[in-house]
Amino acid sequence: MLSLHSILIYCAVYALAIATPGPGVISIVARALGSGFRATVPAIFGTLCGDLVVMTLSAFGLALIAQAMGSLFLIVKLAGAAYLVYLGYKYWTQPVEDVEVVPTSARRGFLAQFALIIGNPKTITFFVALLPTVINLKALNLVGYLELCGCTLVLIPAIMFAYAGLASRVRGVFASIKARRRMNRGAAIVMAGAGIGVAVS
Repeated sequence: MLSLHSILIYCAVYALAIATPGPGVISIVARALGSGFRATVPAIFGTLCGDLVVMTLSAFGLALIAQAMGSLFLIVKLAGAAYLVYLGYKYWTQPVEDVEVVPTSARRGFLAQFALIIGNPKTITFFVALLPTVINLKALNLVGYLELCGCTLVLIPAIMFAYAGLASRVRGVFASIKARRRMNRGAAIVMAGAGIGVAVS
């Protein structure tokens, strides 16, 4: 079982990563803008399944590394913290462009979004960086893994359906460059802060 402290930090950083506009969020927003809320449902479940697959592979792969490396796994943990700081820098400095609304068939939504998530190396890198910084992977068992799955099962639908619902009504909130830049910079501060906090703890 994971500690409450670890779960809260994991959920906070993970939720921020989900909510920060990237390819996955922009795809959901574009569907909502072009075809309405219902068209986003298959794509959101594609996102959910994609994240579960990547998180599972990352968690068990890192757990094996942690058990094999012993105390040297601290290097992996510090590298993960450094990557979170780097993500903060990237979120702060990356250019922001307008959302291009290209609605597609809802029937293709699930597979298209699933492929987008598992084919994005940034998704894999994020989990590889995040998990060792907040989870004791040496002690990860079935209960702890199910708790991580529970976080995904709650956070992905909650955040993505909120985006879809609001975007289907108010385009300017999510499509404007100014709004997305503010969200990116807010994410940058939290990501960098999380990385620094883990490194000095």
